[in-house]
This record gives sequence, C-alpha cells and structure tokens, in this order.
Amino acid sequence: MTTIVLVRHAPTAWSGVRYCGRADPPLTDSGLALATDLAVALAPLLPEGVRIVSSPSRRARETATALALALAPTSIDVDERWQEVDVGLAEGRTFDELTVLEPDLATALAAGDGEIDWPGGETAQELSVRVRAAWASVLAAGRPTVVVSHGGALRVAGALATGRSPSEIEFLGTAAWQTYEVTAPGRPSR
Repeated sequence: MTTIVLVRHAPTAWSGVRYCGRADPPLTDSGLALATDLAVALAPLLPEGVRIVSSPSRRARETATALALALAPTSIDVDERWQEVDVGLAEGRTFDELTVLEPDLATALAAGDGEIDWPGGETAQELSVRVRAAWASVLAAGRPTVVVSHGGALRVAGALATGRSPSEIEFLGTAAWQTYEVTAPGRPSR
C-alpha cells in the first residue's frame, strides 16, 4: 500500500468567482495563510520521506512550497501533467457569463458532469489521458506522495484512486486534501 495525498491549491482572487484553467494568478494573502494552515495541519500526518509533486501553476507551487517548508524543507517535483484542465473559452469568465455564451456547457457544469469537453480547450478524454499518465508515474515511484494540483485533475485522480467515475467524485475545496491508500497501479484499495 502506498499513501497518496491529493491537495487542491489554496485560493486565488479567481477561486469560486472565475473559471481558471491555464491562467496563473497567485494566491491571495488569505490564500497564502490558508496554504500555511494546510501545511501545519497536514505535515504531521505524513510519513517520513514523503515526496511532493506539484502542478507547474503558481497557485499550486505556492501551496506546495508551504508544505515543503513545514516538512523540513523538502524538494518539490513539478509535473506538467498535473496542470488544471484547459477550460478554453471559459477562461476568466464567471458562471453567469458562461451561461450566456455556452448554455449547454453551463447546464452540464451545474449538474456536476465529470466528462466536460471544454469549447476551445481540453476534452474530458485528453484530461483523463494526461492525469492517468501522471497518476501512473506517482504510483511507479512506490513511495508516499503528496500531489498538489487543481479541481479537475484531482477529480480524475480521485476516480483513479477509487475505481469510480469522475462524476462520482466531489471536487476538493481550495486548501483541502484527501488521502488514499493505494495498492498496485490501477487497483483501488478503497
């Protein structure tokens, strides 16, 4: 069994307000404080020698840095595959703006659909392939790992960890985490 902890980055000014895929806003001051709080709470629960893997986005790296400092410090491995989904034309828009531009997409999002093909962005299949490869790399390392990433990517990872569909996985809130004990690659343990 390998411990994998999925962590969603702390909040930015866009969190909960605007769709943020590949845009790269920094954490807010309160987001930095929440990242520190997360690190203080999570660090004592982690096994010795835990590895930290982060999305390349600034918001994920800033959250990962707070955790790395609480752990000794330790290094952070940046992996492009853990980026947030490319939300295409939704980037920077509010839900209300998206409802006017793409009503069918807004309806699917409001229903919690986990298989979104983002107009002008990434498809659900592309996201799945990318996160599956990143997940396989984490499992292949064979050591406890914290992955600091984003709502869409972590939802797919949670599905892989549990053998469920992404639509069945709740989005992690910002500055939140979920721990999984995973057996061999591709075999969920719970």
